[in-house]
Amino acid sequence: MPSSGSPTVRRRRAGRILRDLREKSGKGADDAAAALEVTSSTIYRMELGRVGIKPRDVQALVEVYGVQDAELVDELVRLARDGRKRGWWARYSDTISPPYATYVGLEQDASSLNVYDGLIINGLLQTREYARHTFSMVPERSLRYMDQRIDLRMERQQRLRGDLKIWNVIDEAAIRRVLGGPKVMIDQLQNLLELGSLPNVHLQVLPFEGGAYPGMLSSFTILGFGELDGEVDPGYRHPDVVYIEGHNGDVYEEGEDVEPFHEIFGFLRSAALDPGRSLEFIERQAHHLKSL
Repeated sequence: MPSSGSPTVRRRRAGRILRDLREKSGKGADDAAAALEVTSSTIYRMELGRVGIKPRDVQALVEVYGVQDAELVDELVRLARDGRKRGWWARYSDTISPPYATYVGLEQDASSLNVYDGLIINGLLQTREYARHTFSMVPERSLRYMDQRIDLRMERQQRLRGDLKIWNVIDEAAIRRVLGGPKVMIDQLQNLLELGSLPNVHLQVLPFEGGAYPGMLSSFTILGFGELDGEVDPGYRHPDVVYIEGHNGDVYEEGEDVEPFHEIFGFLRSAALDPGRSLEFIERQAHHLKSL
């Protein structure tokens, strides 16, 4: 599904502007909380984009902060209104965690993804049957929403046929690990070959022979963003975000904490087979499974 202005990014943008305005005015979170009759923790959550902001709350806050710029206020109201809309993924909200819902919202507005996967094929590149067999590794309670979560993965994949650029470094282990039996894995590898032929999809296999390397203990995704339309701060780009999915919860890194991941990803790319040789490697593995 093509990106059409994710409410997640709009909500985060509005929160960032309001935080900057509050700090510039010298007001504390308690002052803002008093104006809205909420707790200071709610103000921080608004500024982090974790909760939506009502347009009327924007009006109250800019008054407290002494903002006189009418265009800025109008833009904030628009961002707040857009940030309260429900994205298409909201219909899956009962089946996924709030942090993961945030990731999906960010992904919908991202212009590029730099991804490293060490154990299994990334969800954006999975076939439905392969995706089903990934649930053999999850706790029993997670099986309750398996079908809905797989449907969500399939919907997310629609952006691969559009404007999303993805560069995926895949450990050789994920290519060789057979999930669901040879037939399922052959179809999955054929899917990688098809997607790898798209101009916006670049796949690189990181071979075993490379030994140890930075980042090998955890898969991660670096989300990059294009310019956000608006009258205020033309050319604004949402800062890059790193998403790390873990067994004990999802982790987001932002700001200066993102740069080490760019460095690690650059190393992974240089250590991996180039895209052409990677597709050849994947094709050889598919042929090997067909011969069994």
